[in-house]
Amino acid sequence: MVTATRGRDVKMDFQITESGAHRARLIPQAWVSSAVLLAAICVAILLASAHAQMPASAAVLANDPTAMVKGVIDQATAVVRDTQTPAAERDKRLREIAEANFDFPDMARTTLGYHWRQITPAQQTEFVSLFTAFMENVYLSKLQEYGVQKARESINNANVSFTGQQYDSADFAEVHSTVLLKEHPQPIKVDYLVRRDGTSWKIYDLNIDAISVMANYRQQFNRVLNNDGYPVLVAMLQKKTKELGSTLVQ
Repeated sequence: MVTATRGRDVKMDFQITESGAHRARLIPQAWVSSAVLLAAICVAILLASAHAQMPASAAVLANDPTAMVKGVIDQATAVVRDTQTPAAERDKRLREIAEANFDFPDMARTTLGYHWRQITPAQQTEFVSLFTAFMENVYLSKLQEYGVQKARESINNANVSFTGQQYDSADFAEVHSTVLLKEHPQPIKVDYLVRRDGTSWKIYDLNIDAISVMANYRQQFNRVLNNDGYPVLVAMLQKKTKELGSTLVQ
């Protein structure tokens, strides 16, 4: 359920609503901050500290969830700060960073909830690929809409504090942080939910001011699945992914 925190009504990038008994569409929504929601897929590109971080060793990244999150933020921030790289190459690098560090298969399963078990293995594979492309295009288009130069300014003006981490089990952990942005007087709480994947960690959800990004998408997708079925959801996501992709610099 979408909730309000600190007096702010927080909404995600797209909300699915019905129009008529068996129709649904994706519509743009207001967001708390371009910088904050962009973090959901670009691993806090705009939320990195202005101060350079020493790169952590592979061993540290493998054993310490916080070091892993910081390391990914450093990678993404370096890409955005690079003024020499063409936009198309920048987007390609950001996709690679996201795909290497986000658990998109788990995220896709989460957004479908119990409906995941009702589709075939072939459809599951299809949905993971589609969901990955959809999420990447959503947030890359937000970066473009926000403006790369403005994003660089936000990076330099942002202040991120990592406030701790907790292990939910041997293979699951949460990395806690607060983000102070120039345009927001109140700190924004950003929690990274990670799970161990072999010798590394991967992000499978973010909680922004206690709101789960994946739960929000699950709520929206579930409405379409219950009213119109899986083929309609796929068609909608394909259309939106294509539309967003067409806005990106090639």
